[in-house]
Amino acid sequence: MNTAALIRLILRRDRVWQPLWIVLVTLFVATTVATIRQLLPAPEARLHYVNEVAANPVILLMQGPAYGDSLGAVAAQQRGAATMIFAALASVILLVKHTRSDEEQGRRELVGSAAVGRHAPLTAALTVVLGANLVLAALIAMVGVSADLPLAGSLAWGLMAASGGWAGAALAAVAVQMTQSARLAGAWAFTVFFGAYLVRGVSDVGGPGMEWLGWLMPSGWILRAHAFGGEQWWVFMPVAAFVTALIMVAYVLSARRDIAAGLVPPRPGPAHAPKSLRGPLGLAWRTHRGMALAWIAGAAFIGAAIGLGGQTAIETFGRSGALDFWAERTGTDDPTEIFFRLVVYKLAMYSVSLYAIMTVLRLRGDEATELLLAGPVSRARWVASHLVFALGVPVAVLVTAGLGLSLGSGDVAGGLAITTLLLPAIWVMAGIAVAAFGLFRRAGAVVGWTALVLAIAVEVGWEVGLLSDAFFMVSPLAHVHYSTLADPGPGTLLGLTLVAAGFTATGLYGLRRRDLTV
Repeated sequence: MNTAALIRLILRRDRVWQPLWIVLVTLFVATTVATIRQLLPAPEARLHYVNEVAANPVILLMQGPAYGDSLGAVAAQQRGAATMIFAALASVILLVKHTRSDEEQGRRELVGSAAVGRHAPLTAALTVVLGANLVLAALIAMVGVSADLPLAGSLAWGLMAASGGWAGAALAAVAVQMTQSARLAGAWAFTVFFGAYLVRGVSDVGGPGMEWLGWLMPSGWILRAHAFGGEQWWVFMPVAAFVTALIMVAYVLSARRDIAAGLVPPRPGPAHAPKSLRGPLGLAWRTHRGMALAWIAGAAFIGAAIGLGGQTAIETFGRSGALDFWAERTGTDDPTEIFFRLVVYKLAMYSVSLYAIMTVLRLRGDEATELLLAGPVSRARWVASHLVFALGVPVAVLVTAGLGLSLGSGDVAGGLAITTLLLPAIWVMAGIAVAAFGLFRRAGAVVGWTALVLAIAVEVGWEVGLLSDAFFMVSPLAHVHYSTLADPGPGTLLGLTLVAAGFTATGLYGLRRRDLTV
């Protein structure tokens, strides 16, 4: 009842975020195809990539195998899994936002007081999110066709991304029935999705003897669609069955719980709070500790995987001559340095910047803000307690990753140098988010995320030759880049740190002069 009205409400509330993530993932696909066309133009180079580079255990774990040596097959192997994960993450966030988050903030109770069916909010949210992924699939297919790629492979790639989003939305629909915390529901859903993805990676690394394990995971079905490599359309049937089954479970669970409650009751806390919770830093630790520890553990896992498997990849790249192009970009002939600088930059810079911005922008949803600021706590002290994690956890993540890199070579100093040089640029991105939060109200989150998107877009545009060197150097990421343009000496690193401090100070100044709004 009145589901259509709720769908219109969701579309209005997400009139910026919904199109934004769809466009960003579509642009990600377009730039990937353009990059592969430039870096591997010859069929012989792509064939060697498929036979040698794509068989590296680290690449198999993170990206999956290649199912052909055409331009489209190599592009899909490199970024098909990433588009699936991006779609799943966006779907989880949006589904949780319009279900469990609305219940936490009282909107669900307000809507339920009108002539609205019990399941109408969940139905509306699922309709919008599943439909958005269908639009994403169509746009990816259009991008592939416009790049002169086969229609069948382009459509398969689009359906792979959409299937990831559908699976993420279905997992989130179940998770929001289990817990009464929006953050916990989102964490549960995406952890299950990404954990299943890593299990799929283990099956690919294990070879034919472990292939059965990948067939137990939805992400394994999706990647086995063989985009541009003899498409297997039937794999989308079990994906549809899996999604349908989870949605049916979500409706059954929804009928068995009270509004604003979860089927798994929250664990009761101790009778007396520890002394650490008397200050903003202790509260910030309780807020951020789960995500911080997860990111550090992930850095240890990925760093060790690259460190232990990197030498094999280096030998493979060296024999193929694929590092010749990157040798010119990095200004060195050492294949070890080329490989690690390239891979670490791509993995660390974007993901750790995302963590820093996400941590800063959680200030807007801090439940303890009103109580804290009602006592003897200044706004600057409140923000500083969260900045300890936004700026400090990236240090721990990159140091942990650097130590992992040294496992294969024993060069601890070299591994740490490669990772920690990225810190000042990440701090600049966090500083921009602080400035956006302090100067703006609701638009602060949009400005913060847009800064990261623009920085990545500028870098990709420079890599494919669409932007000049001078334009690229406007981005803070360019000054710690793996290319010869970057000069990450003490002066550069100090300058970036001062820029980050300037943005942070601007945000604190703006926060003092504006009202706090939810």
